[in-house]
Amino acid sequence: MRRQASIRDQLEADAWRNHPNFSRRFKRITNFTGRKSLNWRDRALLIITAVLLLLLIVRVETSRADDSGGAFWGLEFQGAAGSGRAVALDTDIRVEVTGLTARINVIQAFQNSGREWEEAVYRYPLPEGSAVDRMQLHVGQRVLEGEIREKEEARRQYQQARSSGKVASLVEQERINQFQTRLANIEPGEEIRVSISFLARVDYRDGSFGLSIPMTFTPRWEGGGSAAESLESAGFANAQSPLIMPLSDIDDHRLSIEVDLQTGMSLSSIESRYHDVDIHPSLQGYRIFLADPDTRSDRVFELNWTPEFGSEPVSTLSTFDGGDAVYAMLLLAPPLAELIAPQPREVVFIIDTSGSMEGTSLVQAKAALLLGLEFLGQDDHFNLIRFSSGSRALFTESMPAYPSYLEEAADFIADLSASGGTVMAPALGMAMNLPEQPGLLRQIVFVTDGSVGNEHELLLKIGEDLRDSRLFTISIGSAPNTWFMRKSAEIGRGSHLHIGRLAEVEERISRLWARIENPAIQNICVDWGMDAEFYPEVVPDLYAGEPLWLFARLPREPLQVSICGELEGRYWEMESRQIPGQGNSDLATLWARSKIDALEDSRIFGQDPEAVRHDILTLALEFGVLTQYTSLVAIDRTPSRPDGAALNRAEIASLLPAGSGLASGFSQTATGWPAQLILAFLALLTATGMLLYLPSSRVRPAGGARSPMTSSLP
Repeated sequence: MRRQASIRDQLEADAWRNHPNFSRRFKRITNFTGRKSLNWRDRALLIITAVLLLLLIVRVETSRADDSGGAFWGLEFQGAAGSGRAVALDTDIRVEVTGLTARINVIQAFQNSGREWEEAVYRYPLPEGSAVDRMQLHVGQRVLEGEIREKEEARRQYQQARSSGKVASLVEQERINQFQTRLANIEPGEEIRVSISFLARVDYRDGSFGLSIPMTFTPRWEGGGSAAESLESAGFANAQSPLIMPLSDIDDHRLSIEVDLQTGMSLSSIESRYHDVDIHPSLQGYRIFLADPDTRSDRVFELNWTPEFGSEPVSTLSTFDGGDAVYAMLLLAPPLAELIAPQPREVVFIIDTSGSMEGTSLVQAKAALLLGLEFLGQDDHFNLIRFSSGSRALFTESMPAYPSYLEEAADFIADLSASGGTVMAPALGMAMNLPEQPGLLRQIVFVTDGSVGNEHELLLKIGEDLRDSRLFTISIGSAPNTWFMRKSAEIGRGSHLHIGRLAEVEERISRLWARIENPAIQNICVDWGMDAEFYPEVVPDLYAGEPLWLFARLPREPLQVSICGELEGRYWEMESRQIPGQGNSDLATLWARSKIDALEDSRIFGQDPEAVRHDILTLALEFGVLTQYTSLVAIDRTPSRPDGAALNRAEIASLLPAGSGLASGFSQTATGWPAQLILAFLALLTATGMLLYLPSSRVRPAGGARSPMTSSLP
């Protein structure tokens, strides 16, 4: 029998002779095109090499596009010394719901288990529209009250206390609805609790009330170019990326929640969507507790309750007499879906397929889109757009909802996968600039986790380019960028919906569709019976089941408030119902927060930043509200840390959202491509080495002579 010589045999036989065999083997690679045939091994290796080289080129080009388009937030992982593992963090939340407002106290316990003095730094989210106005520092038996100060002054006081060894805490707004706690001089073995209190409004939609409290972040894609400029003009130039870690890497971040639900009415249901809870009746309503003592802060807490009343429109009014003015909160909910006839529409679906959507989020998004296609009527038109680092539309113009087009759309959705950056602007522009469909109202349904950092740039684009279209947003996942999604829908005169788990896709999409297939209540007017300063100043459209909140400052108590508008082309009017005894001083704080939001929005649309800053600062100091220009600071009078003792800085990570497909320390959105680039390059080298050194079978070159590279033994 004849067999091929091994590499070792050939090396021994040739003795390399100054390595001429290597040059001949290299020549074998370069002379492939001159052969009539190759054996199976050579063919396979050549194909593998070509494919890997192609992948290498593609990833390099993608990396260039990603590098020029932005950078990814959040996935910053440090060693034990830098990640703050010496300081453990657990959270206890106490909520008191009275009527249409909620007072929420977040108590964060910082435990220093190390041997050094520590300064803890922790980023946390709050519900959209929250007004932070109180802070307490619990050091042993001492309770220190926080005070609102101008941001630079509060920071100076904190740094001075930190340097002198005093226990001090500073709470600052880092981004919209993102806040940071700094706690200095935690003694080894000591636990210090920071209590932050804020107001949030209770939501109402589809006949149910609800309260949503976010617990962690989805890492953000930070767009490049003008995004940085828009953030700087908005006061967020110094915002730092929050640390994010998977639950498997830490043993703290335990969460307890207690809700005192004072409803004043009988309820038909109470539901916690993402946590198991125990519910107990009380004298004023109900008390709700988390059932699992080992619950972690890796997902949003959402509580919904439904009163026992019919399907009539709802309009309620709460007031508070502050002495110099009366503060009011008006809730308006339009008629339910079954009372309004649907009309044909053009529906453009936009789906986010960036790396942050990998895993459960993309599964939820694809299920939402497939269900949305089922709700299209025979007179509707539709289109689909996917985006990550680039954008692609299914059709060049929206097509009728015929079975053949719907099947093509279903195949398009089935093939979607998550990778790349979150570059939203081109996809939004593509949707808003599609060819018009005469006689059809364009509705854009935007499905994403909202993981971007250039929110202001995108909101400006929506406000300038949306024209007569309506924008509806669906936020996906355990920790979406809710503020951006709500604000986008508000500017887009649509509505926002959150889907936190796969099991609720059908229910929530059905509710959304029941709203958006019905015509909006347009040209809304509110008659307060006197001059009133209320927000939002431009009242948006209303859809079936979608609430509207207005906060007003009035010279006196209103006798009644009338709301009017156009519903299905006819005049529509209703009177608000005053809720007796429900108003308190919190309404003044909520009004101030609403005015601050309006001032911040005005800067997006071109108002002078310095004038806006002055107005926000004046209002925040008057009403004691935390903003990007004001901070809460609490300082102990007595130094605790001895002179000469070092003070370490502990960055405490938030938990990676439950169900996220992002791995520990890496995201395909921005950091996946370097790993893939390295792997492709290594594989290319391996394949090339195999092709250089593995022996060949007999291959006849052109001319029929035996190849000099072929060796055989008897």
